[in-house]
Amino acid sequence: MKMVKVIVFIAGIFMLSASIFGFWHIFYTYKKYIHTVCIVEKLHRKKVYKYRKMRYEDTMVISYETDKYGKLYTTLESNYPFRKVGDKLILWYDPNYPRNIKLPISEVILSIFFAALGVICISTVFFLIKIKI
Repeated sequence: MKMVKVIVFIAGIFMLSASIFGFWHIFYTYKKYIHTVCIVEKLHRKKVYKYRKMRYEDTMVISYETDKYGKLYTTLESNYPFRKVGDKLILWYDPNYPRNIKLPISEVILSIFFAALGVICISTVFFLIKIKI
């Protein structure tokens, strides 16, 4: 049981570290990238057979305005099932390489998820130590 506590504690520390790195990366790109709004132009959903199961893959075509290059289009995977054509999303792009884009909401959600899992793992270990299991 002691080994399980150590493994869960280390996993919690690793997840908290990943979360801190994720937030640091978001703040770093916040300063460096240009902020704009993109519009979802097209959505495409197709069935794919992966890992012995039928799954859906959603892709979206988005457009965004740049100062130097005008209107640009790109295709991204969509991880949100309720997105529709015409939605406006926050987008950051690199001024030197405008095809290098970030959707900050997705990155924030991932960092929050890792932080929550890390806190749950570490607090579980402290709880188990407190009740002496």
